[in-house]
Amino acid sequence: MTQDSVSIKTALREAQLNLSVRIFIVIYCILAVLFSFAFIDSIIALSNGDSVRAHIEDLLSLPVYLLIILGLKRRRKWTPPLICGVACFSMLNMLIATLAGSLHQAVASPVAVVLVYLLNGAFILFFAYQLYFFAQKDVRELFRNRPADPSS
Repeated sequence: MTQDSVSIKTALREAQLNLSVRIFIVIYCILAVLFSFAFIDSIIALSNGDSVRAHIEDLLSLPVYLLIILGLKRRRKWTPPLICGVACFSMLNMLIATLAGSLHQAVASPVAVVLVYLLNGAFILFFAYQLYFFAQKDVRELFRNRPADPSS
């Protein structure tokens, strides 16, 4: 291979990684918006006397997702381990809910049960892909060597 083809491949890989990180930022922004509703609902429930234990996941998810968004935007080196930790916890949580059958109790309609299982499976795949993506060496290097461009 020539020097030009290697530099072109490197530039293409870097562009792919930056696009993937931007896609993750959009997805985490959507998740943050959705979890902001759960966060507000939990705050209201706590003010009405519910226990914190029942709402701890909803109360912690929004700040963690906002921290992930900040880390992804600024390419901080602590972001990939945080994302992998959140992905592991979320996958285990969803797998346990699936295997325990607690998803059946969440909805009444059989059609809704199928949709909940499909959505749960999609999230499990999403979190599994994050484990794969952020474990790659070039992705870790991207976050260790932050780009000079502050707009990315």
